[in-house]
Amino acid sequence: MYKFPSVPRGASATLNKRSPIPAYNQLIDIIYSQIKNRMLHPHDMLPSETELCKVYGVSRITVREALKKLTQDGLLYSIKGKGTFVAEPKLDLMIKIPDFFEDMTERGLKPEVKILDVRRIKASKLVSEKLRVSLNEDVFCIKRLFLADKKPYVLEKKFIVCTDCKILNSHIYEDPTSIESQAVFDVLAGKCHVCNEYADVTIEVTTVRSDESKYLQVPAGSMAFYVNLVAYKKDNTPCGWIASVMRGDLYRFKTRVSNFPITK
Repeated sequence: MYKFPSVPRGASATLNKRSPIPAYNQLIDIIYSQIKNRMLHPHDMLPSETELCKVYGVSRITVREALKKLTQDGLLYSIKGKGTFVAEPKLDLMIKIPDFFEDMTERGLKPEVKILDVRRIKASKLVSEKLRVSLNEDVFCIKRLFLADKKPYVLEKKFIVCTDCKILNSHIYEDPTSIESQAVFDVLAGKCHVCNEYADVTIEVTTVRSDESKYLQVPAGSMAFYVNLVAYKKDNTPCGWIASVMRGDLYRFKTRVSNFPITK
């Protein structure tokens, strides 16, 4: 029988069935915390789906969704016939990501953005850590699809601290597709850098999920890039978190290395 790691003081190892946060998101937060706090180490094997269902009182579908998301985010990996394991931490390489609208315009393509969803949600543990806000604090969640010449390139979810965006606060209960205010559209489209001073970005290889494939117009399982971006204000506090999936068949990353050592 798998021995579950002990839980540090103040951390929760149970799911709150009355919480507005979906059960699979709560399970993601629990496993994420165990990895972050080094209760689970690289290459440690996780409990089986059956054991996770029994311990946390959730369905197998909930467990699979949580493990799938953590695997796609690079925190876990699976070996067929053996189980699911904690992944090695990734090494960081510095690279610049250009503005989508400016980049596509320079390439002679016509950029556009489709607003798929806008809503006010309660911050999960992962969102609260990214934005440094209290658990269950209100944040805006914006889902967008970026296209060039009508072809989808990037599917994105953006989370914004509610208190940092007065523009959305004044229109959040309206249908975003009917909003005529240019200021609101700029915020939703990402053209307006509300409260952005600088950002930390990580890029990892991933695969397109089935719920993402219909937007990106590629088969589920296709290679893609997962871009994780946290934007900061001048006082170094986060104001936005962006999680993007970029089509692997349309992007490649390139950089220039100076004074590169040649091995003799």
